[in-house]
Amino acid sequence: MKNILITGASQGIGKATAIEAAKAKMFVGINYNQNLIAAEECLNLVKEAGGDGMILQCDVAQKKSVTKMFESFIKKVEIIDCVFNNAGITGPISPIQNLSEKDLKLLIDTNISGAFFVAQESARIMIKQKFGTIVNMSSIAADIGGGGEFVHYAMSKGAIHSLTYGMAKELGKFGIRVNAVAPGLIDTEIHAKAGDASRVDRLMPSVPLGRIGEAEEVGKTVMWLLNDGSSYISGSVVPVSGGR
Repeated sequence: MKNILITGASQGIGKATAIEAAKAKMFVGINYNQNLIAAEECLNLVKEAGGDGMILQCDVAQKKSVTKMFESFIKKVEIIDCVFNNAGITGPISPIQNLSEKDLKLLIDTNISGAFFVAQESARIMIKQKFGTIVNMSSIAADIGGGGEFVHYAMSKGAIHSLTYGMAKELGKFGIRVNAVAPGLIDTEIHAKAGDASRVDRLMPSVPLGRIGEAEEVGKTVMWLLNDGSSYISGSVVPVSGGR
């Protein structure tokens, strides 16, 4: 049975990807930070879908916590086949001039430092194994800029683009592939958390396909990038945005 560690797996795209992995009979490391009930629900869904897994509490912004999470997963599965480096936050909807220093620091600690710590631990383990696949979570915000609401979030995802390109070049010689997905307007709870539950409906006219994306659609793309069907793809950022 292959295995996958998914950060931020208790909800949204992370949860959808965990279920897709379970359909492929994988063992899923379900990381969460605060919501244990949601993580337990995800584990139940993973088992119902034909997989198995374990729950891993970790704040990815804390390096020691990330190291401990990987150690716990390795103790259980011995090797790591795949990592979906997904955990992240948007921060509040805010024009650039109004964003607080506190909100900016939390965003950077989670989306940039946290993603780097997870990438770093993944690389250390997979270099020793001489194989593995990693998918980072980016966003089309990195390309369109997030002006008027999410410049801070877009900036953090620009860093993920760079992380993906650099990791692919550095780790390819060890047999490790690294890619990213860049979702557009996806129907998850992240919009309400940012302070605008109506954001999806408001922005839908900007999507050429004329509809909102589903978390499952992103999850399927992540799984394709992690599996052998994409065996010669590395260093790519794949938009899942309906053409937006």
